[in-house]
Amino acid sequence: MSREYSVQPGSSADRRRDAAVHVTPLIPAAAAVAVIGRPALWAAPVLVLGPLVVGGILTRGRDVGRRHRIRAIDFNANVALAALVLWGVLELGTRIELLGILVPVGVLLLSLLWLNWLLMIAIAVNRARYGELFEPPWVVPFARWRDGRSLRIMTKEHAHGDG
Repeated sequence: MSREYSVQPGSSADRRRDAAVHVTPLIPAAAAVAVIGRPALWAAPVLVLGPLVVGGILTRGRDVGRRHRIRAIDFNANVALAALVLWGVLELGTRIELLGILVPVGVLLLSLLWLNWLLMIAIAVNRARYGELFEPPWVVPFARWRDGRSLRIMTKEHAHGDG
């Protein structure tokens, strides 16, 4: 079994806070809907603020909480970037007649992204409640680049200099 899915140390209160870190991106999304009455493009980059600000308060310097927070930041940064790209695809499709096919494709992909965002948040919250870490499969680790960590996964052969 992978270390990612092993139970991490912490009390039940710590695990509830770790789960709450994954829910924090819903705060800016709900605020955008409350302010203007519908989802808005400007809310996409703001998704990272939930785990960044509120997550920092909830994790309180705990190592496991920090790992949950970094994963939440990475995931929401990827969702925000994908949403901005898809919005650009929709804009191209509406402005250039030859690219009109991009509109239904963009709407479909944006809908799938939204559903995937909600599903991955639910999975991360559930895993955090049981003391496990979760990383969605398609996430580029932005926050780990900032920390200066290596993105390459070391195998046993590489670690021992055999490969």
